[in-house]
Amino acid sequence: MLYDTDYYLWTQQQAQALKEHNLNALDWENLREEIESLGKSEYAKVSSWLMRIIQHKLKIDYVAIPECLKHWNKEIISFQIKIKRHISPSMKNKLLNDLPELYADGVKLVLVDYEDVDLPEYCPYNLDELY
Repeated sequence: MLYDTDYYLWTQQQAQALKEHNLNALDWENLREEIESLGKSEYAKVSSWLMRIIQHKLKIDYVAIPECLKHWNKEIISFQIKIKRHISPSMKNKLLNDLPELYADGVKLVLVDYEDVDLPEYCPYNLDELY
């Protein structure tokens, strides 16, 4: 099957079949899986960037090493720009539901470097102020 042996060629042929409305030439099962995978991948990027924003905001608010603040702020801005370019309205509800887990992951990363810092049990940030 072309999908397994020459993925690039498969993508080009599928795009051409879509362009020509040639439904018989479409590899429906693999096409469906690829589209689902694209959505999951896009969400994974956005949620990862959001978790990194949480991590850096926690360091700014609870670690507050003056010589690191500029770098942490720059990182936050960079991740916010990426999120704004990739987020979609349907992702917002999922991010809101996943916020406690993303917060817990951000806390873990902060504690790797600053194990004695006392961080809030629950996320002190709302979604709108993070990005």
